[in-house]
Amino acid sequence: MEEYLKTLLEQIRCKKARNVVEEEIRGHLEEQIEENRMAGMDPQDAEKAAVLDMGDPVQTGISLDGIHRPKISWKLVILIGMVSLLSIILQMAAGGLAEGIQHSMYVILGFVLMILVYRLDYSFLGRNALWVTLDFFLVMFFLRSLAVPVNGTSTWIYAGGIGISLKALLYLWPPLYGALLYKYYGQGYKGILKSFLWLLFPSWYALTFPDVGLAFVVFFASMIQLSLTVFQGWFQVKKGRTLAVVWGMVILLPVFGLLWGVVFHGFAEYQIERLIVYFSGKFNASSMLADSRWLGRSQELTMNPGYSSNYILSYLSSYYGILAAFLVAALVLGLIFAAIKTAGKGKNRLGKIIGFASGLSLLLPAVINILVNLGLFPAVDTFLPFLSQGNSYLLVSYILLGLILSVYRYKDILSEKACRKARPALK
Repeated sequence: MEEYLKTLLEQIRCKKARNVVEEEIRGHLEEQIEENRMAGMDPQDAEKAAVLDMGDPVQTGISLDGIHRPKISWKLVILIGMVSLLSIILQMAAGGLAEGIQHSMYVILGFVLMILVYRLDYSFLGRNALWVTLDFFLVMFFLRSLAVPVNGTSTWIYAGGIGISLKALLYLWPPLYGALLYKYYGQGYKGILKSFLWLLFPSWYALTFPDVGLAFVVFFASMIQLSLTVFQGWFQVKKGRTLAVVWGMVILLPVFGLLWGVVFHGFAEYQIERLIVYFSGKFNASSMLADSRWLGRSQELTMNPGYSSNYILSYLSSYYGILAAFLVAALVLGLIFAAIKTAGKGKNRLGKIIGFASGLSLLLPAVINILVNLGLFPAVDTFLPFLSQGNSYLLVSYILLGLILSVYRYKDILSEKACRKARPALK
């Protein structure tokens, strides 16, 4: 059997796939050997018969090589290309040729980053979730010490004339959190407690900017993942009771945070005044539908011709009509949902949760941005992935897509065992 497996595995060109193939074929052989022994064969004859039933090792290996090899979702890549091209066109139309050229350069850089991440083995996160997360926190702390204060907040660092937003980098947290949840798989309530404690840091980090909207996205994205894994039985606990506690925390923690900030003066005076304005509804943006036509430029523009990053949909509605804004929003959401669907085709739990988390990290700011433009949500700092101005957010968006494409790339290659602990294939 060992000689048969060695010959078969030599036909598999992707080395990472050999572990999966070996595990699969060895399992079939062992099952067949056991059946032959139960039928009355002696162990040696049972093994020979099982190997003969598997067929020629070279031909079997070639067939499996066609299945277990890296893949790319060309449909998703084409959709990404369409949205990227549209973003360049919009930047040129709204901000001029110079803005369009600069944006196009970052789109190209984003594509390069996406391809590099796509080529990486995402299972590294599953095997080293704790260390990667700690390194992420240390880097974020270090970068915060280098941040330049602007208007009372330290959210930007500058290197070689290039600005990097710490807020944008925080959108990389949800995939890391997904890897942590995978690490705590099967640890019961202890694992849930550990998972919950981990998500407090990025939420607090966002509040120190201060950015309540970002803290909400980070916290809510993490809680959605935690709820999903509890529902799917990852922690082997009572689902109903646990989900009730989890979502009780989703409601109570923000309430306690507000009480601490307002009643016990944890917030600065300007932050309290800003919250009062938020809850009064006076700080809501004007609806992008106001004074706009379905097609064409409105008679009374709802915004200044100058380009606004947060209000790209309002710009489109004012200058090209409600239908244009609707189609662009639908295209961006379509891309994000297609990415989440693509990640869902992964064959192991780690890939699925990392892909889902990456999509969620794009979906939540997109939905909030659309609601802000519709005047249905307070005018918090947000962005529309791929279309809003903001180079750091653009690059982070492509990195998240790269993670999703990496999950799809290795969907027929990485097994659950490979995601937890590397085991060398039979040579």
